[in-house]
Order: sequence, then structure tokens, then C-alpha cells
Amino acid sequence: MTASIAFFNNKGGVGKTTLACNFASYMAVDRGLRVAVADCDPQANATQLLLQENAWEQIYEDRDAAEQRTILRSLRDIRAGDSTVTPGLEVHDSTRFGVGVIAGHPSLSVVEDLLSASWGEFLASRLGGARRSLWIRQLLDQLAEKFDLVIFDLGPSLGALNRSVLMGCDFFVTPVAADLFSLYALENIGDWASAWLGEYSEAFKRLKTHHNIDGYDIPSDLPMRHGWAGYSVQQYVAKSSGGKIRGVQSYERYRLQIPVRAERLQSLGVPDLPFLELGIVPNMFSMVPLAQAAHAPISDLSTSDGVRGAQVTQQSRYVEQLNEMFRRLAENVGL
Repeated sequence: MTASIAFFNNKGGVGKTTLACNFASYMAVDRGLRVAVADCDPQANATQLLLQENAWEQIYEDRDAAEQRTILRSLRDIRAGDSTVTPGLEVHDSTRFGVGVIAGHPSLSVVEDLLSASWGEFLASRLGGARRSLWIRQLLDQLAEKFDLVIFDLGPSLGALNRSVLMGCDFFVTPVAADLFSLYALENIGDWASAWLGEYSEAFKRLKTHHNIDGYDIPSDLPMRHGWAGYSVQQYVAKSSGGKIRGVQSYERYRLQIPVRAERLQSLGVPDLPFLELGIVPNMFSMVPLAQAAHAPISDLSTSDGVRGAQVTQQSRYVEQLNEMFRRLAENVGL
């Protein structure tokens, strides 16, 4: 059975895409799983990181063709009023990351209204609305033979598109920064998710009384109710003292508040969650632009990609820190 993890925060600028893609590569290269990354962010940043420029330029240069070569293909019949995910989705190869890529598309933002309306129909006990809202479960069924794990990269929104993706995922992770707005974001995510999960349970009961739902993949409850797999913290500013890295006062103050402000999210956590905090994401400075230019994971960068001098030692340290985070996340979700 294909496992699925979403990387999600309604606050941008927290390194979500970098973490999602590097975790995908870690699970593929180091753990030997067949992994795909599904880019569900209309900005398509994951697609641009994972694929070489000539590859994604070929995908998007013709607008009509792009709809057939990206995740929008899966939504073709749904956009036409049906309730079934369109088969034949193209999965592109990311050679450097070692994963499959389900390319994103800017027009995903247009699907927001459709999925919002479908959610309303589901709440009104309409079977088609329920099936459209659960489209990700259909998509994962189609990918099950080819992939062991699908990573979803989501945009910074508490909208209908992200809700529909989370409805189909087994787990989700919230990368955060140690700042005041990230604390608000954690509370917002917890309140938002708890609210619609409650609505889902009530809507399912009503739907079952009005329709025979046998044969349709409409569960009585969603994995996400016990699917939060923890958070990572982006390093903000650090100082060296006695050979050790220590956070500045404001950074530490906000970081220590994260578990409290994520209390509602903890109620959605994986049972007996081994690691609430996955780790500190290092500020990798020039390493991230190098990785973006090379379309490669941090662990695979080499001198041919521009890694020079002291960067070699820095890279080794960054990879060690990231891999420890990824080991913790894999343990949290039982992979």
C-alpha cells in the first residue's frame, strides 16, 4: 500500500519545499523506496527544483499540452463535472533526486473554487461532492503499483485545494520558523483542520443515510485525524559561543513556545509520536542556491556543482543534520 505524507504550512518562507524534496530523495536513495513527489502548489516550486530547466520548459511551453503533462490531468474529468480522477497521469523522472515527479501547474489555483463547491455539496449529502473532495485517494490508488511513498508539497494556504490533499494523505508535517507569525500559523492550522475534520464526520453520517456508498472509497474517518507527524524548526539566527552554536534570545523564546502553540495539532498527532520536534533545519546559506541551480539534493552536490573549499565540510554537516531529521520523520510515520 502506498504511504503518503504532505509537507504543509499556511505560512511561507519556512523551507517547506526544500525539506519535502530532500526528504523524498533520502527515502528513495538511502532507504530504497520508490518515491514520487506530487507538486500541489500552484507556484510549482518543487517541480522547478526537481527537474532540469529543459525538462520543465518542455512541459510548460505549450499551455494545452501542459495540462496533460501535469497534475491537472488527474482533475480533467472532475473539472468537466464528473467525480472520477482521470487516469494516465505522467510521472517525470528526477535523475539527481532519484524520484518521480508529478509536475504542478499554475492553474491549480483555479481549481480552488471547484473544490470549495464540492466540499459544500458533500456537506449537503451529495455523493459527487464527497467523491470529488476525496480525489487524492483515487490518485493514490492509481499510483500504488509504481510507488511506495508519495510526498505532497502544498502551497501556503488554508484553502479547499490543500484541504482536499490533506483529506487523502496518511500523514502531514509542518515545517516552521521560530518567529511570532509561525506560532499564529500553527494555531490556525490546528483550528482549521479540527473544524473541518469534525464537519467531515457529520457529513459522512448524513451521506450514508441518503446514499448507498458501498463500492466508493469514502471512509467514515480520515487518516489525518491521527496523522500529524511533527514539526521542524528553521534556524533563524545563531551565534557561536565556546565552540557551540546557540540561538539568540528571541529565537529561543519563540522556539520553546512551539509545542504549546501546537497543542491543537498535537491532538491530531500520530499515536505515541516518538519525536514531536524533528530537528533544527540549518541555515545553509549558499548551499540552497547551488542545489536549486543544479536541481539536486543537498547530499548529492559536488565540486562540479560549485561546492568549493569550506563548503565541503559545511555540506557534510548539513547532510548529517538533515538525515537525522529525516530518520526521525521516517520513524514517526512507521517507514
